Amino acid sequence: MNILYNEKILRNFFYIYAVLFILFLIYFFTNIEFLNPLVNYLAFAVLLLSWLFSSKLFKIIGFVFISTGIILSLSAGEGFGAVISNTMSNMPLLLFFSTLPWIGTVVRVGGLDDSITEMIQDRANKVENIYGRSIFTTYFFGIFLNISAIYIIQQLLGELFKRSEVAFKNEFIIKSTLRAFAMAVIWSPLEVIVGLTVDSTGVSYFTLLPWLFATSVIVGLTEVQITKRQFRGLTIDAPLYDIDNSAMIRSIVKMAILLLSFLSIVMVLNAYSTLGFIMTVALIIIPFSFAAAFVMKRFPIFLKAGWKAWKNHNNHMQNFSVLFLSLGVFSGGFNSSAAPGVMQQIFSYVDSFLILILLLIMLVIYGLAMFGVHPVATLAILAEVLVPVITPENALSIGIVMVVCGLGVSAAAPYGINATMTSQSMGINPYSITRINMSFSIRMAAIGIAMAMLALLI
Repeated sequence: MNILYNEKILRNFFYIYAVLFILFLIYFFTNIEFLNPLVNYLAFAVLLLSWLFSSKLFKIIGFVFISTGIILSLSAGEGFGAVISNTMSNMPLLLFFSTLPWIGTVVRVGGLDDSITEMIQDRANKVENIYGRSIFTTYFFGIFLNISAIYIIQQLLGELFKRSEVAFKNEFIIKSTLRAFAMAVIWSPLEVIVGLTVDSTGVSYFTLLPWLFATSVIVGLTEVQITKRQFRGLTIDAPLYDIDNSAMIRSIVKMAILLLSFLSIVMVLNAYSTLGFIMTVALIIIPFSFAAAFVMKRFPIFLKAGWKAWKNHNNHMQNFSVLFLSLGVFSGGFNSSAAPGVMQQIFSYVDSFLILILLLIMLVIYGLAMFGVHPVATLAILAEVLVPVITPENALSIGIVMVVCGLGVSAAAPYGINATMTSQSMGINPYSITRINMSFSIRMAAIGIAMAMLALLI
């Protein structure tokens, strides 16, 4: 039987990841010497197996990263063992992504998403009001539900606009969900790009937080004002459901408490440990989720639903395994080659002009995203290239732009997971999403650069 059609393997892929993560964590905390090569070779084997089950796009990305990484490593005089060991460098990223379903399950079983429809609808069915509410709701739930929030709210909006013209419905959903999600996650500690930027620039998450949050608010207010004018005077034919205001307020309060509690724990552990931001968040997610479910008195339901969600998520995590693990191979080879020196030379020509550095970062991230290169991969490369350019004075500004551009482009990148998921559910060309949202992504980057320049002056 062809391995690619073996449903038994696909249904049990989570066991493979579980073994890898357990061995990695044992090695991480005990530093037992004989585990190092075992985990390295297992990670490389998981990379190859995940590649077989990944989508065509990620097969291409993985092949390019692996082959280029091997060539660069071998040409720099390193052995194949070094190539294998590079695979494990991004294990904290993969572990972090693996644990996300647990925090999402807390939100669901706690009843925190029951009021989404009430939060979106408008009594007069005015499109401009529904747009503002949709932006707020996607923003609010996107912080914790992450990508799941896009799927949930797109389904609800699709039902709400089912009597509307298809092109109009699609444009509304694309703008209200993908744009709001990009705004929400730029300051979320659960976002991979945020953690990657914190670790690569050395700037504390809590130093970045006020600037990212301010950028998010400014982009949000600007977006709502610009786009609501396009929908002014329009109404839709949609049923109106009873609104339970008290339940809606309770949901908002619960979510706020959950968020503040999580951020407080991250702040304390990150300040008193040397684990690194991404690893800290990855290790906190599961125990925090279990504790929150227990406090909400929903533990049995949470355990059942969380286990099912985690298994399903990890059974379909091959694309991200290929991205993160092959990126480790590429980054290791890239760092050992002459390539960083060449790119560093290019940046050195403008190192006296921060605005040009920030614009170059934006152009690299946005340009490569149009060809399917994930911002995580681009930022990992930039993290090495920018080392000679980053100083204590400009590190915060560079960090702001890396995060804002890395996530701002997600609303328009044709091959990003958000656009791919949306285009598949709507049955549209992903480049139509780029056409609709590119102006927003550019506005968001411009505001991020302006905030970065302000941070330099203060």
